[in-house]
Amino acid sequence: MEMGDEKSLQRLWDLRNLLNGEWIPDVLVALSSGPLRRGELLEKIRSTRVRNGWSDSDTRNLADTVMQRTLLRLEMSEMVDHTRDERVFPPVSLYQLSTAAEELFATLEGPAIWAEEHGDLIKRVQQRRRGAEDAD
Repeated sequence: MEMGDEKSLQRLWDLRNLLNGEWIPDVLVALSSGPLRRGELLEKIRSTRVRNGWSDSDTRNLADTVMQRTLLRLEMSEMVDHTRDERVFPPVSLYQLSTAAEELFATLEGPAIWAEEHGDLIKRVQQRRRGAEDAD
C-alpha cells in the first residue's frame, strides 16, 4: 500500500472508526502494561492526571457503566480480550490488549512523537475549536 492512494484513505478511515470513542485511548494505554480486572482498570484510568484537552473530560469522572460499554465495544472490535476463570471463587475476570491491539499500540509511537513535537500547533487548534463551540 502506498500512502496517498484510495486504499490508504480507506485504512485511515477504518482506524479512525475502530478507535473512535472518548475512553478508548485511556483503556488501551492502561492495558498496555498488562491484564487488569475491570475495577483495577477503572481505578488506573481514574488515577491518571491526563485530561482530554479536546473535550476537557476528567478521567476521575469515568462511570463504571461507561467503562463497561467501552470494554464491550473494544471486545467487539477485537482490540481487547476478556477472560473469566470460573475455577476460582470469586471468578477472576481479566481484560487485556489483543495481539492486534498490541501491534497497533507499538506503531503509535511515531504519531505520539509527532504530537509531542507539534504540541504548540495542537494547543492552538484546541483553543480555536473551543472558541468556535463557545460562539455557537
